[in-house]
Amino acid sequence: MPKDNNRPSSVEAVAAVLAAHPNATAAELADAAGIGQSTATKALAALEADGRAHRHPGGRGDNGRLQPDRWSAPEPSAPATVAETVSTTAAEADTAPSPRQGRRPGDEYMGARLNRGELAGLVLEYLAARPAEALGPAAVAKSLGRSAGAVSNALGRLAQSGSITLVADSPRRYRLTRTR
Repeated sequence: MPKDNNRPSSVEAVAAVLAAHPNATAAELADAAGIGQSTATKALAALEADGRAHRHPGGRGDNGRLQPDRWSAPEPSAPATVAETVSTTAAEADTAPSPRQGRRPGDEYMGARLNRGELAGLVLEYLAARPAEALGPAAVAKSLGRSAGAVSNALGRLAQSGSITLVADSPRRYRLTRTR
């Protein structure tokens, strides 16, 4: 089927529908845009990352069930003068850390989703900072703010590769492999 170049992208379609239907759920926006709900959800995440959409958490209803998040376009801000824009942009460039690829605003918290292989690197760094200690998956996971199961899997893979050593089987304890 040939692609219709006159048709807006799903992100732009959701943005247009969002402007016309403020405080709508992803399902309502998907229906109005004529796209699937998962596509609308991904488009909303992209719009949120660009600052073009705002999520209002749904919370819980009277029955205790989770309610869907509501979405709206951000409030338009007062126009800035050219001098304010230049000084703000220069200040942001000096202080803003460079965001990692694939990250969204709000991912700065400790439990943010990691890219593939990043957890193993974090675990290895943590063990390298404590070379004399034999540490278990739970202790490492708690310190890193990560899932104990995911950390346990990463420790197993690192031990298999020889980067770390399993020093006790029960309870499992790992230590950084000493290089000679």
